[in-house]
Amino acid sequence: MNIEKLPDDCLLYIFHLFFRFETLLNCSEVCERWKSLVLERLRSVRYLTDSQEMLGYPAGNTILFKDNDRLVGIEVSKWFPNLKILVPLRDLDANFIANLTIKGLELTCYSASETFKNATFHNPSLEMLAISRFCSFFANQIQGPILKQLFLRDCNVSDFARIAKYFPNLKRLHIYKFHGRPFRDNFYTGPVLEKLEILEICFEGQLGTGEYHGFSLADHCPALKSAFHYIETDQEFFVDCEIKNHFLEDLVLEFDYDSPDWSVLRCILSKYPNLKHLAIRGETEISDENIPELLELLPRIILIDIRESEEVTEKSAEYIEQVCRQHNRSISFYCQDDETEITKKWPHSSSKGVIIGRGFNFMKHCFLNRQGCLPLLLDPDE
Repeated sequence: MNIEKLPDDCLLYIFHLFFRFETLLNCSEVCERWKSLVLERLRSVRYLTDSQEMLGYPAGNTILFKDNDRLVGIEVSKWFPNLKILVPLRDLDANFIANLTIKGLELTCYSASETFKNATFHNPSLEMLAISRFCSFFANQIQGPILKQLFLRDCNVSDFARIAKYFPNLKRLHIYKFHGRPFRDNFYTGPVLEKLEILEICFEGQLGTGEYHGFSLADHCPALKSAFHYIETDQEFFVDCEIKNHFLEDLVLEFDYDSPDWSVLRCILSKYPNLKHLAIRGETEISDENIPELLELLPRIILIDIRESEEVTEKSAEYIEQVCRQHNRSISFYCQDDETEITKKWPHSSSKGVIIGRGFNFMKHCFLNRQGCLPLLLDPDE
């Protein structure tokens, strides 16, 4: 059959198989019918990137573009009426981006963030930002209060404390810092982050990171529901056991260097009496004899993932089963490195790293992942 005689639904199905914008743009130039169908196909696009591959992006809702000049030359709102997040990995004109109606922007590639180093603009629709360095265009009294998500690299606790005043409405914060040598840091001295629900702090270095003050930042987040701490240090770190958070339900502690003993872990866990989901990664000093006290500290716990703690054995699993029978509780306990088993019991939690997570859901996109695989942005409306 001649392709021009195909009915609209068949052509639309074919167009949905294409994920490169240049291909669809060429198809739109064939005739008005094809253009109309291409526009219909692009209505489903939420995410636009110049990446070379789809890996990490939501399939079916992502389009790749190759030619920056061609993208700048079109009316984006016409071709992508439902576009939400733009991910340019190469240089893209700052003024062009400033005038887009988008909710999310990822500038974690060095060359892309360089474009905005000295840029000045205000985008009233921009609520989510992932960026590789501090830039004044978002850390100010105009753009800052609009942001609800911030993924910021090359930033430690002290750095963020200096700019935190600009972000009173943040709901998710991820700060990351890598350095070849241990770097200096201090306790958080910024304002209380009243609305923050998800906090991820990840510091690493080739020779260790030095001090870790992530818990001092978490203590200034009274509404915090989910937290991820990646701790790589050979130094003792301070945890204020007196400050409690009764809202925190999800906690991941990932250690990569010297792990703390049970006394430190006890102090951390005692801060969160209503915790439901706990993951402790790395070779910690937690053992079978600590499990009864862990259950006493966390009376609402329903998921414990300590598969990398070698001193925790099946003996603890048997003990937890006994406690559940006696007190009519249900606790999923994993003490062996079997990822298949945990994903089978918790199918809505994924260990598959993504760049954009669909849904503002820590348990789905973060809980089972390593620090290097955490999403840059979480799309809350999907």
